[in-house]
Amino acid sequence: MVETTNLVVGVPPTILELVQQGLLEREFHDGLFPSLLYRSEALEEQWEANSGTQIFMSRPGLLAPVTKPVPTGTDPTPKVLNYEQWSATLQRYGDSIDTDIPTSAVASSNQFLRNVKQLGLQAGQSLNRIPRNAIFKSYLSGSSNCIAAAAAGDAQIRVAALNGFTDVVVLGSNVAPRPVSASYPLAISITGVVGTRNVIQATPDNPDDPYGPGTLYLSAILGGAGAAIRAPVLSAARPTILRAGGGDSVDSLAAADILTLQDLINASARLRKNNVLPHEDGYYHAHMSPESSAQLFVDAAVRTMLTALPNHPYFEQGLIGAIAKIAVFENVESPDLNNAGARTATGAGGAGALSMYSEDVGAETTNAAGVNVGRVLVTGRGAMYERWLDERQYVTEAGITGKVGGFTIVNQGIEVMTERIRLILRAPINRFQDKVAATWSCTTSFPIPSDVTSGGPQRYKRAIIIEHEVD
Repeated sequence: MVETTNLVVGVPPTILELVQQGLLEREFHDGLFPSLLYRSEALEEQWEANSGTQIFMSRPGLLAPVTKPVPTGTDPTPKVLNYEQWSATLQRYGDSIDTDIPTSAVASSNQFLRNVKQLGLQAGQSLNRIPRNAIFKSYLSGSSNCIAAAAAGDAQIRVAALNGFTDVVVLGSNVAPRPVSASYPLAISITGVVGTRNVIQATPDNPDDPYGPGTLYLSAILGGAGAAIRAPVLSAARPTILRAGGGDSVDSLAAADILTLQDLINASARLRKNNVLPHEDGYYHAHMSPESSAQLFVDAAVRTMLTALPNHPYFEQGLIGAIAKIAVFENVESPDLNNAGARTATGAGGAGALSMYSEDVGAETTNAAGVNVGRVLVTGRGAMYERWLDERQYVTEAGITGKVGGFTIVNQGIEVMTERIRLILRAPINRFQDKVAATWSCTTSFPIPSDVTSGGPQRYKRAIIIEHEVD
């Protein structure tokens, strides 16, 4: 038998296995693929050309209502309107895969077409994870735990996550977020420490993850008995986080603290209290994992509500469709210990030894007792934006060597969301002209608007995260 080495040089072994050597089925079968829902939460706005790579968006605060008459013979005292800004930073995302055309020609199925499809699936999932991570990092910010004990005379503490402690907006002082410093301090509370302290510097353990474990430097010593390991550390500007069973940190969660209907009702009520509008369909949106959804059916309130209703749509579908002004979406991309990025141990023995931080969401996904944390995101209108750049502007008069288009990907009968993602097929430019590169590219950003100037001190108010136990 003569080996056709011209077909195998430089070809990955996994591709060689697909070369037709016997009777094989001439079709690839689709693998498991999640629903992509987070990107659809964003309000879309196009990025204007020639306007730089960063845009600051401004929002004015509200003037306090006047409830007392103006005294006779006096003029009203002029008020100062507070403003705030949040930013969108344009970034490019993409990946590529090469196909050796001679190998594809003798494979049991069209390897080039399959590579393009898998690239499209990757693009869709990537452009779902990016906004998911952005909104969870924002709405989990400002809530952390000490990962080492600190003495009374210490003016620094080690925390599980710097997320929410690195910059600050001070009303009447700065409009755009500024890095924490002596000039722009961030007020925090530490359980067991009397009074508040100000953060004046934040230093991450890993410079590549500025929101991960690190050290907070304070403007004054802790005093008293210092700070205990796993003591909750809370920013004065932290968003509201609701926890099954109550509590002020992830360590409050125990194995019995499952999601309940009341948790959803509380989230809906909190959004309404903050004057957050529902989405255009008239509902707030709750994204929860199948496990979170299943826990609702254990709740006594739900079981009582559905007593003697075996044919109710909730039972038929195994999903709470809409309740308490919330439309529920089952989302397997809801972050947990398995899909929230690289994990870092945040306990070095004793108390908190089991706790783990996950990079993608800027928070711990396993607490000090080893309880894994599930998170439900409940959003209102305007919780997230997508500011995107039309990449068709990248084409110059020199033209292109290949073809540029878009994806139309259907996986197991469901179309995958790939809007504004370019598919670039580069013409073969190697000497044999038999290696084709397929690439996806998207230039976009997912800014999370803040509302410091309206309502309470919380920096972000247009969504609520509910934390509960998951297996």
